[in-house]
Amino acid sequence: MVKKTSTITFRLDEKYEKGLRKEAEDKRISLNTLANQIFGNHVEVEQYMKKFGIIEMSKGAFKELLNSLDEKNIINFAKSIGAKEPKDFILFKWKKITSDSVTEFIKMYFEHCGYGMCDIEKSESNNTISVHHDFGKNGSIFLKAFFEAIVQSTLEKDSKIIISNNSVTMSF
Repeated sequence: MVKKTSTITFRLDEKYEKGLRKEAEDKRISLNTLANQIFGNHVEVEQYMKKFGIIEMSKGAFKELLNSLDEKNIINFAKSIGAKEPKDFILFKWKKITSDSVTEFIKMYFEHCGYGMCDIEKSESNNTISVHHDFGKNGSIFLKAFFEAIVQSTLEKDSKIIISNNSVTMSF
């Protein structure tokens, strides 16, 4: 399917134009492609995150937070966040709860927040999400409990999760 496009003209501060051109060159993409990515990210993610009150945290700060908690508190923290916030956000952005909206939330969460690399496989009966991160064992403990809480609170399903020190794979 071919996407429809439209032509629009903007006036930019010269320093922004130079910065954007440099970023496009560094990424080896056209300025047009970079602008589409920036606008797409704003329309698909940023505006919802801002309206919903999401704050960003550096990887270092998140890792420090996890390392300050024992395993029981990490699990309770993850379950508390995963049981409410994702469901509310999914309903806010997609207006309905489906396997696809839950999967899209998780993908958006990782891509936007930068906490790890996310790979998704979908079939008619199953979604599998694999996440690679740099938070170590505590990060995997957090993500396992977080994912379980998301799937349980949104889809009312159990999930199968396998963890290692730097990865989590979930099927539901």
